[in-house]
Amino acid sequence: MRIKELDAFRGLAALGVVLYHYTTIYSKDFGIESSIYFPHGWLGVPFFFILSGFVITLTIERCTSGWQFLKKRFVRLYPTFWICIVITLGITWITKSQSIDPMFDRHIIDIILNFTMFHELLKFHHVDGAYWSLLPELLFYLLMAFLFIIKKVDKVLWYNGALLVICLLHYFFPIPIISRLLDLNYVLLFMIGICFYKMYTSKKKPPLYLHGLVIANLSLAIALYSVVRPHLELTILLIAFPIIVLFFYVFVYLKFELFGRSKFLLFLGFISYPLYLVHQLVGYILMLYFDAYMPRSISILLTTSIAILIATVITYYLEPPLKSLIKKILFKR
Repeated sequence: MRIKELDAFRGLAALGVVLYHYTTIYSKDFGIESSIYFPHGWLGVPFFFILSGFVITLTIERCTSGWQFLKKRFVRLYPTFWICIVITLGITWITKSQSIDPMFDRHIIDIILNFTMFHELLKFHHVDGAYWSLLPELLFYLLMAFLFIIKKVDKVLWYNGALLVICLLHYFFPIPIISRLLDLNYVLLFMIGICFYKMYTSKKKPPLYLHGLVIANLSLAIALYSVVRPHLELTILLIAFPIIVLFFYVFVYLKFELFGRSKFLLFLGFISYPLYLVHQLVGYILMLYFDAYMPRSISILLTTSIAILIATVITYYLEPPLKSLIKKILFKR
């Protein structure tokens, strides 16, 4: 089952994050005065987490084992990630951007461990700041694989309820190790996505407990997000997160096809993963050059176009052969 709207949502969220970095964060990090801001584009990341919970539940239903699920996730994530790291490092070194700002300079150990995607768990720096959201995704995949192995992956009330209790305890009495391994600060956003998938695929009227879980997950997710991201205004979280959840409710119950008809959003969704991975540092390097010769608006538009072009090349030309090779190794076919 391929749901076009999900691809469109992914493209919309990716574009929001790109514009957030190219306007608001770029201006802040480099002291660039500009009238162009996209201050709430960061919401694309929690949107991604909810979307991932929805999509991964769909994916895991097609798998025969937890191990097969993990191998498929490896093929989906790692080849593209490795390509994007190499491109980012290559452009950084060619342009000698290490001398411009410390964010462009990384120790060799940081670089090597970034290839594992678990570098943050080991307290090493990201090659690119956008990589921070990969660890919550990976830990969520491991959790789902574990639930698959113990044959509890369909018991959403059971494991979501347990996570709510653990997260509530963590909010008042921080649990360092468990918090890190389960990524308690973000895991409830994925749970919201799972609940929406259960509603979407329910042949009868969805059970009321799913709505209760969504409300509980949302409430505690906002509280935890405000702790781990203290620079964000609580008012924004209290308004924006419920709007995102409402958006998914509209999608689940009305099954609107407007976004799924947009070829541009579908295209962005198709290239969204490499676009997300490659846009930030590479984009900063390009804009630091372009800003010297053109207005900010043109610089942002040109940089966004180049980032989309790079992501397109990765998706259509660089990623397939590497994925094919890794598939042969992992699945022996």
